[in-house]
Amino acid sequence: MDETFKEKIAKIAAAAAAAPSGDNSQPWRFIARTPNILEFHAMPEKDNALLNIDESGTLIALGAALQNAELEAKSLGLTPTLRYSDEGSLVAVLILHEEGVLSDDERKLHKAIPLRHTNRKAYAHQPLAGDVREALLKNVKDDTDVELVLVESPEEMRRVSRALTTMEEVALSNETLHALFFADIFWSEADNSAGKQGLYIDTLELPPPAKAAFRLLKYWRVTKALSKIGFHKVVAEMNAQQNASASAFGIITAERLGRREYLEAGRLLERIWLQATAHGLSMQIVTGVTFLARSVVEPETAKLFSKDQLENMSAAYGVLKGQIAIDREPVLAFRIGTGGSPTAVSYRRAPEIIFA
Repeated sequence: MDETFKEKIAKIAAAAAAAPSGDNSQPWRFIARTPNILEFHAMPEKDNALLNIDESGTLIALGAALQNAELEAKSLGLTPTLRYSDEGSLVAVLILHEEGVLSDDERKLHKAIPLRHTNRKAYAHQPLAGDVREALLKNVKDDTDVELVLVESPEEMRRVSRALTTMEEVALSNETLHALFFADIFWSEADNSAGKQGLYIDTLELPPPAKAAFRLLKYWRVTKALSKIGFHKVVAEMNAQQNASASAFGIITAERLGRREYLEAGRLLERIWLQATAHGLSMQIVTGVTFLARSVVEPETAKLFSKDQLENMSAAYGVLKGQIAIDREPVLAFRIGTGGSPTAVSYRRAPEIIFA
């Protein structure tokens, strides 16, 4: 296999692997085939099965990876042609032709790839500037089913914010979800630098007292006792207030929810995030409740939750539905605003590439 081809594939895969994924799961594998093929394979087993309904989280991450790969390929003088696949783990193929070039807009997005990170800090209570709003909305493509709704009214933002923190409310009052959440948190800076899967504690942007409390809250008996006096609701309210400091909430929607739509939602999410980064803005995905609300439709999953928890999740999903067209579904949600630099970022492992 030509060494120049290998070098270009390595750069494209590295850019793809810089994409966001749930709890830094990095659920992808790349296979390069001569003379000009790069395959994207899904690894859903790396994602949380309870939340990864229909492999949606995995596919959204793969979509974001595809978007980065396309930009990197063009920066290397290649023209990528994208073809989706329904064959097992293979979700998409990039066919790489010569003589590609980045447009001026794409060049800004490409430059932002290594700078794009999750920022969970409080944001600056500043409205979106008109040119920024226009730039974000321009990332919606006419040839896909996915669309973007921006929620900017302070009153509606507060409603959406509280609906989204239903995830924290349930996680701190349900043993199954509590175990999943705290199992993903790790404390080692060295592990983070090595690209470990999970949530590095410093990326949560917790104040020192809350960070110390996490060492106790990982024990279910402690959290359960606190939930009996309403601790889970207090945390959800506090997080909702912080999240509502954003300039806007974004909801990516689709007319139907399927493999292609999740991939396209991931591509749109990454374009928006890169655009936000290029404008000096911060973003955070706050969409666990959308995945969970879809998951508990399954009777076996619903058994893990109380009646009140199920009703709260359904109501939260309904709030999001109320922000979008009646014939569409919310795929994921995020907040965007001015947050400065995050205290810590999650690093990636070197991507797995098979040269066949």
